[in-house]
Amino acid sequence: MRTKLKICGFTNLQDAAAAADAGVDWLGFNFYKESPRYISPIEAGKIIKALNGSVKSAAILVRPSKDETLQIIEESGVDILQIYEPLGFTDLSQFSLHSIICYRIDPQSLRQEYPILNADMILLDSYSKNVLGGSGKAFNWDLIPDTIPRDKLVLAGGITPENISAALNTVNPAVIDTASGAESAPGIK
Repeated sequence: MRTKLKICGFTNLQDAAAAADAGVDWLGFNFYKESPRYISPIEAGKIIKALNGSVKSAAILVRPSKDETLQIIEESGVDILQIYEPLGFTDLSQFSLHSIICYRIDPQSLRQEYPILNADMILLDSYSKNVLGGSGKAFNWDLIPDTIPRDKLVLAGGITPENISAALNTVNPAVIDTASGAESAPGIK
């Protein structure tokens, strides 16, 4: 299985086009207003349209309602939904796009189950009390339950050029997802 590369937090066309030209599989657009990588769905839609289908695009949503999710799909034109903590719905298959349910791994938690909520894939990310995603810190990959099929796993959290080989060899996820590990400043790739 070839692992795909997803880079999140694009805020401008120049960086997105360079990533697409370099062969990145998926570009992530962060629609969480509290993120330093936030971009409006309309602005992301302009970038996605300019790329003309040369790369897949993902919407990163945090605590969205169903109505918000539908509005973002319409305004941005994304191909994939990536959702942290959905509000008022638990079935991600109700949307017409591929979906990823996201969980943050807290080493202090005894949690061992991560329901997939009818999503196509599951993303595991580092837990941080201060930020939701893009923390730049990796978690202990030994905490990933064996019950999660690796062909459905998106590995996030502190993936950098220094540890990507270890992530590929140790975890063998379907997708490697990075944000802060591929930028010079938040939102600048």
